[in-house]
Amino acid sequence: MMIIFWVMLKVLVFALCLGAGLAVLIFVPLTIYAIPYCLWVGGQNCIGKQKDKKNEGLRRTVRNATILYKAKLSGQEPIF
Repeated sequence: MMIIFWVMLKVLVFALCLGAGLAVLIFVPLTIYAIPYCLWVGGQNCIGKQKDKKNEGLRRTVRNATILYKAKLSGQEPIF
């Protein structure tokens, strides 16, 4: 009975470590990718533009960040 407890405890610890590692591998790069876009939107909000982008979710933020980066690299105005 004690062996089952230790095996279950080890599986639980492994699952928690794996989950934490995957979260770091996914969300840290996404955050780094979205920070310049968030700063740009904040600057636009200060001058009265892009007010509709104030409360958007993570997926929409990453999608709009990609649109902004493509527009800046091509020298065009971003269209969201």
